[in-house]
Amino acid sequence: MSNPQLIEELRWQLKQIEERRAENQRLLSGTSPDRVVTVVAGPGGGVREVRLAPEAMRLDAAALGRAITTAIREATGAPQQPLRRRTAGEDDEPYDTVFDV
Repeated sequence: MSNPQLIEELRWQLKQIEERRAENQRLLSGTSPDRVVTVVAGPGGGVREVRLAPEAMRLDAAALGRAITTAIREATGAPQQPLRRRTAGEDDEPYDTVFDV
């Protein structure tokens, strides 16, 4: 391979690396729908940074929690699964015995 070809090949590889880095940056950050929370996650999905806009301080605790959770899921690629509310008296362990009443 001649020097001009080698230089051109190296430029192409550098461009590919830059495009992948930009894509990774985009894939590893998430923002809540109202844009008050932004989360940056590392390559393994661990949360590295949580940024709150000043407007986030006006949210109640439940709304802020939902915004943070949504941004984390977007940043880490976690599936959006609806939470199932537990009913009163519902146990974690299934019963082994059925009693006739």
